[in-house]
Order: sequence, then C-alpha cells, then structure tokens
Amino acid sequence: MGICQTKPKVNEPQTKMKKMNTEQRLMPKPSRILDVNYKQIPNKFKRQATQRRVQQINQFDTDTQGLFGLTNLGNTCFLNSSIQALSNTQPLTDYFMSQLHIKEINPENPLSSQGNIVKSFAQLIRLLWQKVDQYQYDDIKVLKPTQFISTIGNYNPIFAEGTQEDAHEFIAFLLDMIHEDLNRIKKKPYVEQTKFIKFPTNEDAQQEWKKYLSRNQSIIVDLFQGQVLDTLSCLTCKSSRYCFEPFMYLSVPVLNRECDLLECIEEYLKKETLKGDEGWNCTNCQSRRDSNKKIDLWTMPNILIIHLKRFKFNSQFRAKIRSLVKYPLQNLSFENLVCTKQIEKPTYDLYGIINHSGTLTSGHYTAYAKNRDDLHWYHYNDSLVTPVQQPENLSDAYLLFYFKNSVEEFKRQTLEGINVSQKRKTIKNTIVIKQTILNMQSQQSNSNISDNKRNNNNNIAPSISSQAQKKMLFRKQTKHFQIVKAQEQPSFQQESYVIQEEN
Repeated sequence: MGICQTKPKVNEPQTKMKKMNTEQRLMPKPSRILDVNYKQIPNKFKRQATQRRVQQINQFDTDTQGLFGLTNLGNTCFLNSSIQALSNTQPLTDYFMSQLHIKEINPENPLSSQGNIVKSFAQLIRLLWQKVDQYQYDDIKVLKPTQFISTIGNYNPIFAEGTQEDAHEFIAFLLDMIHEDLNRIKKKPYVEQTKFIKFPTNEDAQQEWKKYLSRNQSIIVDLFQGQVLDTLSCLTCKSSRYCFEPFMYLSVPVLNRECDLLECIEEYLKKETLKGDEGWNCTNCQSRRDSNKKIDLWTMPNILIIHLKRFKFNSQFRAKIRSLVKYPLQNLSFENLVCTKQIEKPTYDLYGIINHSGTLTSGHYTAYAKNRDDLHWYHYNDSLVTPVQQPENLSDAYLLFYFKNSVEEFKRQTLEGINVSQKRKTIKNTIVIKQTILNMQSQQSNSNISDNKRNNNNNIAPSISSQAQKKMLFRKQTKHFQIVKAQEQPSFQQESYVIQEEN
C-alpha cells in the first residue's frame, strides 16, 4: 500500500480527465529542461516554500511528482532506498529528465558500461518522476526496478544476487559507473599526481584539480565531487608528503555515545597515527616508518554525501554502532572545518537520508527525502511511501544527503571555469592591494611625524625613504600577500608592485 489511495467513484464521468500518453507523462516541466551545454544548473532546492500544500494524507496533488514506491524483489531494500535518495537529488533528476545523458554517453570509455547502466538508471528516474493524473497513479503506484537490477548485475553481480548488501557501497559503485558512462573526456591524457614536500597553496590545488578535470568531467563531477588534502608525516625524520585527492563522499566515524554530526566530522579530520605495517613508506628514510596521517577539506562539493560508519569490523568481532547522531536539517556549516577560504560559503541543508535498522546480519534499509514540489518530507519503505513531518529514528541514519544552500546555481566543472575563477581572484586581490596603497597614502598625507620617527600609539607609518622599508611596510599592511617585484621610482605613489599570495 502507498499514499494517495483515493479511488474515483464508479459513476464518475470518464470524460472528466483524459489520460496522458507515455510521451506526455515522461516530459519534464518546462522550467526544469536543461541544455546539454549548460554552464550551471539552477539550485531549485533553495526556492521558498509555496502556499500550496497537500491538505490530507489521501489527497492526490497532480503537481507533486516523485512519489512512486519500488517493489522489493528480494533483499533489494538497499537498492530501492539508494535510488529514492538519488532520485530526490534535484539537479541530477533535472539532468536525466532533460535526457542530456543521451548526448553525453561515452561508449568508448573502457571503464564504462558503454552507457548501459546510465541509460537504465535514466529510464527509472524518468518513470519515478512521470506526470500522472489520479487514475493513472492508482493504477501504477509502485514500480518494479527489474530491468535496472538486471543491468547492474551484468557489471557487478553481487548487487543482483538477492543477498543483503551495503547501500553505501552500491551508491559508490553506481555514481562511479554513471560518471564513466558520461565522462566528457573522450581521450584521457597521461598526468602525474604531484607529491608536495611543503604545505601547498591554492594555486597548487587548482593545478591538481586541472589535472583531474583533464581526465574527468561529468554531471557527477559537477555535483558530487570536491577536493581534500592528504598529508603523511614521518615520525622519524619529520618529513611530510602532501597530495590532493578528489572525493565524492565523507565516511566519518560514529562515536560510541550520543553525539552531533559535527563531532563525527571533526573526529574524521583528526590526525591519525599509523604504526608498523600500516606506516608510511617514507621517501626520505627509504623505509616504512611510523607516521601521522591527516585529511584536510580543501574544496567542498555542491551535493555532499556523508556516510556514517556504523559497521565495525576487525579480526575479533563485527558489530553495528547504534549511537544516536544528531544532524541538522538546515545550515550545516563547514566554515570552521575547511582549511582554506571557500569561494562559495560551505553551508548545507538536508534533503535525503538512508536509514539502516536492525543488526549487521539482519537489517532493513529505508529512505527519507524532501520532495521538491510540495517541500514535504516522505518516508520511502520499498513500495510504501508516506508523508512525515520530518525525519525520525536518528539512530538509524546511515547516509545523509546535503545540498549547498549558499548558491543560486550549481556550476559546471571545466578547465575554462578554473581559469575564470583564477582571473576573478586576481582582480579581487588587485582591488585589495590598491585599497591598501590608498590607505597607506592617506596615512602618509595625514602624518606630521618626521621621517626618522614613528608614533607607536597611533600606529602611523613614517615616510618611506628606501625600497627595503617600503617592502616591509607594504608586506605588514597587506598581511596575506607577498611582494615579488618592485620598480624603483622617484616617489611611493608612482611605484607599481607585482604581488602573489603567500604560501
């Protein structure tokens, strides 16, 4: 059984509403149609709640889509809940409803399924979001993902054998296959990952991201991927190695007590000591050494998936951690967790959850998702879909889906986009420098102090009499910038400076 079960009366005129054909049902709303060359996808998660609401549980709203259940075909709850969470990822659904995948399939990619998985996934998404009237909904109500599961089984049989599987592992596999099926890079160039020996700069990060984009560009990269800095430090010789890595989700530990989500993330970001065989093979010592490992968040994605590591395995036991994790529905902030200032404010709102109830060996997956049309939360339990006030059973939360709430659109990831971003950053930095120079000039013009004295109480700079003094003063005033070149000129006002950011 599902929601919206009001049946038409037997004597109701059949001409009251004409049924839509298949093509009409699968056509997205005009406001959601995207172009294959999109530069950004509108963030419609952000739109304000409208006055329109479903008044009763059994009242059908023809403008609300995405409320079909999925039949459990034998231990496929992990798959059903994953599909419902991804289906409610608004920009991803807009992409597939607009059928952009048809023009972007990369059948020559040896890492892909030659487009088979993405075509099957797209068809399922379009069926889940088809437009139906009251009568058609009563006839359909639940979909059977038979063809999709069969296609998945051709490339990873473990997910189609009717056994209990992990939703996180399935989503990681599915998103990776969708990415490779839709990778816009037809011929991947050979690139080498840089291993830095000192803490890298933003410019270093952008260069490494350029390398990654030279081999990987897709809707999955646009939405789900960010960048972290991986650091290894030898405890013997004190040398370090820094590498940038892309990430598609954060797998954070669950503490053995009631805790907040931010505590779990902070635990994930803590320095970890690796000993013995787990230690780093130090390139300086040329042998395996005890070492420290550290992950730093560098660039945050548009869509953030957080995996709560509730399943614990070691040589002695296997267990599920049932601790309550409190997570915010709105404004999850990473401003104090990222190691660099973000171009876009890293704050997020929740729109989807995958839950796991039961034990490690006998459990059940369900999902919560916030519908984009009526902005209600719904509980997806295989074929049963029911409205709820807000997500419940916090101790069962396993995967959390957040969208960035600080942007009006999700930008496409391109090499050109990085160049534009760098140019804007340079312009912004130039403005800062010019303003600093004006402030310094103003200080000089208002000063009545002799050239060889400084008024410490008012922090007024003396007139500059040498190039070295000018450099020192300028560096002190700008703080975050370093002078790399300066031309000798008769007066301070006529000098020009070429600057770059400090490491």
